[in-house]
Amino acid sequence: MRLRGLGKPGRLTPHQHTLNTMQYVPLVGRILFAAVFIMFGLNHFTQTAMMAENIVPAWIPAANVVVLLTGAVIVAGGLMVLLGYKAKLGGLILALFLIPVAILVHGPGFAAGDQVGTGMFMKDLALAGAGLLIYHFGAGPMSMDNKAAA
Repeated sequence: MRLRGLGKPGRLTPHQHTLNTMQYVPLVGRILFAAVFIMFGLNHFTQTAMMAENIVPAWIPAANVVVLLTGAVIVAGGLMVLLGYKAKLGGLILALFLIPVAILVHGPGFAAGDQVGTGMFMKDLALAGAGLLIYHFGAGPMSMDNKAAA
């Protein structure tokens, strides 16, 4: 039996084709978003001394420890989002990491009108916003979270 509006048997209508391919969009978005955190998080382990000296504000004690801990946090959050495993928590972790980083690390440059500092400040806020969207909407259909719910 052929239902009206479904086109020829075995062929997808444009609407069905769009729905079929749209399942990949959140996956691609998660890959692009998570890659930044995994890469920069791993840099926390390979460039610890440089980051402790040049990025961590001087008033924060044990800068090397802070760099290593934040590296672990952002790699974990990035992997959670990438794999879609507890992605909502991963998005929240990354957002909660980025907001203080934007204020404490890049805020002084932003306040001084420095072009690079302003760009970094705004980038961190934009990424925090994306993390909050992941926290709200989840990982999407092609994720470990979705498989567990099914």
